[in-house]
Amino acid sequence: MEKIVDVIAGTKFESDLGEMFKFNDGQMSRGVYNLIVSIRDMKLFCKIGMKPNRHWRMKDVKWYFGVKGDKHKILAQLEAFLEALKMPEKES
Repeated sequence: MEKIVDVIAGTKFESDLGEMFKFNDGQMSRGVYNLIVSIRDMKLFCKIGMKPNRHWRMKDVKWYFGVKGDKHKILAQLEAFLEALKMPEKES
């Protein structure tokens, strides 16, 4: 898979990674929050075919994160994004 930086270049997800908001007692990146919620929603959609709400569309997930493919490939890409954000690459 390509580097996360190349895949998300120019997307709303990229711009939201730097935007912080108050979450419980701390600060959280809006992009990370949307990633976690989107993974939850995609798992619902992939495993039991249930849409999280009546206005939810997979097209919006694709647009926001800049990913392509069917529902299982999108879920795998979103999970890879989360892993990449958890363990940033070390530069030598």
